[in-house]
Formats: sequence, structure tokens, C-alpha cells
Amino acid sequence: MKKTTFLASLVFMSAAYGYEAQVSKGTLPATMDAMIEKVNVETSLRFSINDFIKVEDLQLATSRFEMYVQAHQGVPVSKTAVRIWSDKSTQELILAELHISEEDKKNEKLLAQKFSKARFTSAAIKSKSLARSVSKLITEEIARHKTDSKILGMKSKDVWVKGDLVREVEVRSRRGLHIITISLLKNKVTEKSYTEFPQSESFHNLKANVYPIYEEVEATGEKLPYEVKVLKYINASLADVGESPLAEMASLKFPEELYNPILSEIDNSFWSETSLRKTIEGLVKKFPLRSNDLGSGMLLQGKYVTINLHPAASKFTGINFDLKPSVNHIVGWFETNGFYEAKPISGLYGKLITSEDDLLHRIPVRLIDHDAVSYINSGVDEVQVYYGVTVLMEALGEMGFEDPELSTKPFHAFLYDPDISMKDNAYYYDNTINFTTYSPTQTNLARDNPTIWHELGHGVMDRLMGPHLGFEGARGGYGGLSEGMADFIADIVVEHQTSGAKFPGKEDFRINNNTGFYLTNEYHDDGEAYGGAMGDMLDDAIAVHGREGLYDFADLTLEAMRLTRNHPALSPKGWYEHMLYADSLGSEVRTPGQFKSIIEEALKRRNFGFSDSFKPGSMTVHFEKGELTSSSPGSRDNPIVSCGTDEIVTHNLKLDLKAGEADFIKFPATVKVEFKKGALQGAIKWLGEEANPTIYTVASEGDILDIPLSAHLECETINQPDGSCKDYAYLQIFNQGSLRPVAKKRFYLKLNKAECIK
Repeated sequence: MKKTTFLASLVFMSAAYGYEAQVSKGTLPATMDAMIEKVNVETSLRFSINDFIKVEDLQLATSRFEMYVQAHQGVPVSKTAVRIWSDKSTQELILAELHISEEDKKNEKLLAQKFSKARFTSAAIKSKSLARSVSKLITEEIARHKTDSKILGMKSKDVWVKGDLVREVEVRSRRGLHIITISLLKNKVTEKSYTEFPQSESFHNLKANVYPIYEEVEATGEKLPYEVKVLKYINASLADVGESPLAEMASLKFPEELYNPILSEIDNSFWSETSLRKTIEGLVKKFPLRSNDLGSGMLLQGKYVTINLHPAASKFTGINFDLKPSVNHIVGWFETNGFYEAKPISGLYGKLITSEDDLLHRIPVRLIDHDAVSYINSGVDEVQVYYGVTVLMEALGEMGFEDPELSTKPFHAFLYDPDISMKDNAYYYDNTINFTTYSPTQTNLARDNPTIWHELGHGVMDRLMGPHLGFEGARGGYGGLSEGMADFIADIVVEHQTSGAKFPGKEDFRINNNTGFYLTNEYHDDGEAYGGAMGDMLDDAIAVHGREGLYDFADLTLEAMRLTRNHPALSPKGWYEHMLYADSLGSEVRTPGQFKSIIEEALKRRNFGFSDSFKPGSMTVHFEKGELTSSSPGSRDNPIVSCGTDEIVTHNLKLDLKAGEADFIKFPATVKVEFKKGALQGAIKWLGEEANPTIYTVASEGDILDIPLSAHLECETINQPDGSCKDYAYLQIFNQGSLRPVAKKRFYLKLNKAECIK
């Protein structure tokens, strides 16, 4: 192992949580008692171990990880955490990070009085009467949403937030996620948001036809050839689960009011997806084993992935093999008398493999209509997804993803979700990667490895960065870091597989961009800055160190993920500070500080600075309702609803550009207003869109550009459940000579002529 330098205690961070500190290698014992003593000395308060709940104690590949959260009356305090990483052999401290609420400690008697006055007890928190009251508020709130008012699932957690006992409820609807905060002391909704859904052994190996990258290039429709590859690590035996594998779960209840991802770690009267999965895994171990071989019919159930058809695929007619229930599950939500309850639902096993010749006769054919039944009967998509997931896990294993259990337990793939509202999609959720059905003009994402690798990039983050990770300024687990890092995981697997070789469509990948930080108003675009910066660093690492640079930089990224595990509010600055810290530690394959200059130089090129006084370049858009931001009127989840005048809707935007300290935006700058080519564009008829895009020039800093926007009230395409259309004008800033924008913001409208006539 390469030696690492001794690191002094890091400086205090911002005071957003009252007390925050980082304790670096070797400066304190790696114990909670030592951390509490440090807090007490530096705050003059009297914390004890009883003020905290232990949430995790986990063996990672490079360290032992422990996490505690601050609590009152058994209820966690929001955005607090003590996270400790220690050497697995010597027990020496590697890193500790403390996020403590001094205010809550100072006011603990007042909080106890509030708790008592409201007649709360640990039993009352779990009561059906409280759940009924909360459910009524939630149902009424969701019903008011115009485009996504169906409740498919509901889960919640109770926390203290600024002296108020609140229940934060996550409601999954058909098209997105509602996050609603209810004050339990005041019995009212205090905050809400909505976000659309932008996952001892013996094995068999068999040859099959697969796409090394993908079936077709999204931008051009060009078809790429398939090749014969080996499907590795197919399980030689499976649990013999019979016809009702989850029958034992039927008597168990998983009500929404008892969902709590933190308290379920210490109190089995609560539950979470993780505890539910562990229960089912324990159930599976009770079943006898049977052979999974060609003679009896082999299923694609492997070390890294299990292949399942979505439970609702049974609704298709014309499937030419028997559908058998699998032990792998998805979580469904059901409402009864105003209460919501989760239920694990068995997936369906796919098509049996009877010989390697049978497998090699599964020839990938791109059907014009993407007929789902024909694809199910062919079994080709099952093979491709199995191959894609296995390649990712094997590649990441080579590059340092060796954490016990996290790097070996399988993801569960579910194909052919027939829900029309989920069409043309692939997504990760709770250890599963999910595929839907596809329109004739769309690509089949089950045959697109970079999409598979992106979605499972979320899964790798979920495993390494923890189930309690939070993002600064984002709710419900969404954020630019999540999207950008998923792009980056896909990028390192592409690089691992191709060694930099070009292939059709590679240059169109989202990670290949010039987008800077702080210059967007939507997390998908925010992700371009994260992913693009990480991609720049990887390119520089490979340029300096060759293919070894790929392995070393991947190792660094994985360690930074471990060192940000369960961070309560991770910011761009926080992520890159942890990367630099992980870099300074070195590892078995990296020398300390190996990538410091590469990281810092790449960030400078992306409008990023670590100093609090750093002034980034800026793109500010104002209109009649104020500034356009990620949550203002005119944003994705808050589109402007207007009837206009004489069936024309008009808005005047004013654009102000600043170069910033990094001189990121250069003048004269080109401004393009795009109406047609962006994702999900085309539903609204914009005036002048025939000349798409509209192009302007900003000659110098200080010039304010007027951008008039007008649209017909009548929709070109209805794309919302309430009969309306939602679309955006895409404002993009280009430096001279650049083919990719450096800044971009989206301005959304939602129009409904029928409602206006009423």
C-alpha cells in the first residue's frame, strides 16, 4: 500500500446546521464518544449518546462506516448526522463529519414541552388516528394538482425541523413525485413541491447475440451490428419457490404511517424498502434449491442481475410461454379507506433457455412498431439487459467497486411495464432497473447499454452514497449531482469497454458538453455541469496516465462516494472538496494528491471556484413575474398557465449575462432560442418557430437583451392528462466558435384552450 501523508484537522464549514466540523485522519479516536466530547468542548453544550440514534454500521471496501442522527423524543432532527469512517484493521480514524443542531439541543426542554402539550407519545406517532388526519391532508393536497393527482404510493418520515415536529411525506404519482411537509403540531401543510420523473456460488456461462453498445443511434436511427458475447455468472441453482413465492408475506402489513427509513434500522415496528427487501431475502433462504440448467430450462438469474418481466406484463395476449412468478419483487401501493399500504408484488420469470443453440438463435430484430409481445416471445431484450448489467458490475469491480455485499448483490431488472404514462422510459428505483414499452420512433432502451449503465449509475450511487443521502437545494433524492454522476458512471464503463474508440452517436452523449455551474435552472441541465466536469477530469487523467488513469480516477471517484455517504445536504462544493480529500489520502493504487491539479483545472474551466468570494459567470433571466429560477413561475414544475389575448400568449424576457471571474461567458455571445429540438419539445405552437432557432447576439457585458416570446393558445399536441400542453422555450448561450452551449435555461408554458373558453 502506498503511504499517505498525515492530514491535520480540516477547517469548519458553513454554519448552516449550527455546528459543522470535519475531523481528518488520526486526530481523534474513531468513536462516537470522542466526537460527542469534541462537540461539547466547542459548543459548551452537554450532548450525550442518548441524544443520537445509530443508523448504520457498515463494512465498506476501504473502511468501516458508522452513522448517527440527532434525535428528540425518538424523532430524528432534520439534516443532522455524525458520520465516521475508520480503518478496518487498525480502527484508526480516516474521516469524521459532524452536522449538529445546537439550537435543538438548547431548546430540548421547549421541544419536550411541545411534544407533551400536543399529547404525543411514541405510540401516538404510530397511531392510525394521526395517520388518518395526515392522509386526509395529503389526499386533498394531491387532488388539487392539475396533471398528476393519482396516488400510487406514499411513504413518510417524522423529523424535527426548526423546532417544529413535521411529517415529510413522499407521494409517488404516475408522472412524478410530490414532497409534502405537514406540521404535526399545527396540523397543516407547511411546504410542498412536485418533480417529474426525469436502480459460495457456481455459475454457467453461455454465448449469445448482444449489442456491445446499442442497437441504434438515437439521433440518426443508424443500426449497429450485434456480436456474439458470453453471458457470465448465470446461477447454477435457484430457490424452488413454487407458484406463490411471497405467500408468507400476505399476513404482514406495511402501512404508510409506519414507513421510516431511519427508525426501521433500530425498531422493527417500522419498515422501509431496505427492511422489506431483507425480509424477503430471509424468506428466500428458507426455500430448497433446484438446478438452473439447460436440461430443465435455464432462467437468466445471475450473480449481478435477475431478469424479470413486469407483473403487469401478464395483461399482454399472445405470449407463447408460461409466465411463472419470481421471488424478485416490486413494491406496489394500495389505498383502503383512506389508508395507504405497501405490498411486495412478484415479478414474472422470462423465457426459458433450453440450449446454447436456442440462445444463439435469439436474433435481435428491430421491429418497426416495437411490438412488446413479439419482443417478449423472442427473449432478446432479456439477454441484452443481462449482458449490460453484468458488464457494468464486472467493469466497476475491476476499477475498485469491491465493497462487501454492495458490489455483489444483484440488481433486479423488470421489463415491459405496460403503463401508458411510463412509455418510452427506463428508470432506476430501489435496487431495480425498469424498462417500459416503446413508440415506433423511439429507441428500445432495453437494447441500449449506455442507458442501462446510466440508470444503474444511480444504483451504484444509492449503494455507496447511502439511502439517507440528501442534496443541497433538492428534495426527494433528485439533483444535478445524481444525474451527472450517473452519466459519469456510464462514461467510465463505455471507456472501459472501448478504450476511447469512436463509435456512431458517442459525441451526442450528454456528458460531452460545455455547460458551466450555476448557469441552468433544471436538474437535468445541472447534471451536465457535474457530468461534464467529471468527464473532463477523466479525459485529462487518461491523457496523462493512459488506461491506468481510467482505473485510478474511477478508484478515486468510488472513494469520494464512500466519504460522502449519507451526507444530509451535499452541494457541488462539498462533492469536490471530498474528491480532493480522498485524493489527498491516496490508496493502494493512487499516490496522495495524484489528481489534485487535474480536478482544480477542470473546475476552473467550468465556472467553478472553492472560495466563498468567487463570483461565477451568470445568466439571469427576468420577466413580468420576476427572475426565472428552478422553482419560479416558468420553471419545469411551475409552468406559467395563461390564456393570453386573442388566443396569443405573450411574455417578454430580459437576459443579462456576466462573464464572472473565470471569464466563462465571452463577448460577443450568441443566444439561441430553441423551440423544437429539445427533449419533450413540440407540443406548443410558438410564433416564429419555423425559423428555429431564433438567434441573437449580446455584444458586451451590461447589455440587456430583450427576448419576446409568443405562442398560439391552441396546442399542436396534447401531452398532459388534463388535456393541456406543456412545452418550453430553450434559451442557450454560446461562446463564439463553440458548437455546444455554455449556459442554458428553460422557460415553460402550460396552455389549455378549452379551459380558457370556459
